[in-house]
Amino acid sequence: MVSLRAWVGVARTRGLTLLLPTLARVEILTLRPEAAGLVNELTAHPHVLITELSRSDRDAIEARLVATGTCDVLATWVVHASHQRGWPALSADPGRLRRVDHTVEIDLL
Repeated sequence: MVSLRAWVGVARTRGLTLLLPTLARVEILTLRPEAAGLVNELTAHPHVLITELSRSDRDAIEARLVATGTCDVLATWVVHASHQRGWPALSADPGRLRRVDHTVEIDLL
């Protein structure tokens, strides 16, 4: 979680926006409930954009899940958003994203 704080600092310094899928927040809090304070700090940060899935996003993600034979909805959502916006994905687990799409650009967290 320290590295996440560092990336928020980089975003602030460079004027970048970090996109956070709502499912990522749920996953973090489910796996690490002790991180609730940091997650709340992150979601309130002005350089963090919380995203919900649109119907077209859900359809595209579902199609990619079927095509790749994976069941990792969050990784597929991150890959989809990365391609859609032309932004690199930010991940501490690049293998998780590469299982969905080996071409996705990833900045390590």
